[in-house]
Amino acid sequence: MINRAANRQANKIFLRACIGTAIALPLLVALPHALSVYWQSVLVLFTINAVSLMGYRLITTMGGWSFAHISTAGLGAYTTAVLTTLETPWSFWATFFLGALIAGAFAMIIAYPVLRTRHYYFFLSTFAAGEALRQCYVQFSGITGGTYGISFIPRPEPILGMDFGNSTGFYYLALALAVVVGLLLYRFDLSRLGNTIKAVAANEELSESIGINTWALRTLPFVMGSVVAGFSGVLYANFNGLINPLDFSSVLMFKLVAAAIVGGVATFWGPLVGLLYLTALEEVFRDFTQWIPLLWGVSVLAVILLAEGGLEMVIIRLVRRARRWWGSPGDRPPGGARQRR
Repeated sequence: MINRAANRQANKIFLRACIGTAIALPLLVALPHALSVYWQSVLVLFTINAVSLMGYRLITTMGGWSFAHISTAGLGAYTTAVLTTLETPWSFWATFFLGALIAGAFAMIIAYPVLRTRHYYFFLSTFAAGEALRQCYVQFSGITGGTYGISFIPRPEPILGMDFGNSTGFYYLALALAVVVGLLLYRFDLSRLGNTIKAVAANEELSESIGINTWALRTLPFVMGSVVAGFSGVLYANFNGLINPLDFSSVLMFKLVAAAIVGGVATFWGPLVGLLYLTALEEVFRDFTQWIPLLWGVSVLAVILLAEGGLEMVIIRLVRRARRWWGSPGDRPPGGARQRR
């Protein structure tokens, strides 16, 4: 009975999310038509980063903060870059799924050693794995182009009459992926399995004592999040048209970590708020690019010291205060004045 009630509640929450997405979708579809070419490019990159960040947030639910996420996304990027620039090029749509599968396979390979570690040891082990992978992009120059990378990566072939050769068309592709991935991961987050993963992260020893396979429940989100990173890497390579190992450096990885910290990871939408804040900060100070990582770091410290839980908790508190302020119509005194408490 409890499981059925919880499942019904999860379905209601997910239905509200689907309705909200359906309401917001027309605005998101119309948005690029109100922007210049530059801001359309910013919007596309934001959407691609949002997909990657949703996968990263899934990884954090199992209790670890990976520093190999961006390097793993590079597997998807290099897969599509190599295969679509051959003398007999592959179709983008074949490399789209293959790149994600290769990223997931890499996560599965490193899962056994890195998931045996905990806390900051997990962070350091994934950092080592990510840097080792990035060095492979440099050293295997016959395949990856070394430090020069791979250029002239073609855009996706048109499908259903949709041309992805311009920023608007590519944005719609990235938006479709973001919506599908977002809804699937949100439903997974609400599911019994998703809640079990978070319970394991909260107390792994207790979970093991009652017979739960904690290793499997830590591996699943790690691999799923890496698959999502692979999808984002494929889109990034095809949109940018060229890639090199610097595109998957620790700077971009820190941006994702900072977005998760600044936005918070308690809710599904928290990291996206953090990414929106960091992207806005980056654009405001785009003439002072050398200061941007410093500003990200200052933002992280400010949130840790002044806004525990991130911007999501600030928003939640403001919404709760607004509800208490307005209350229900029956609770308000005559004349609409607010009751003193």
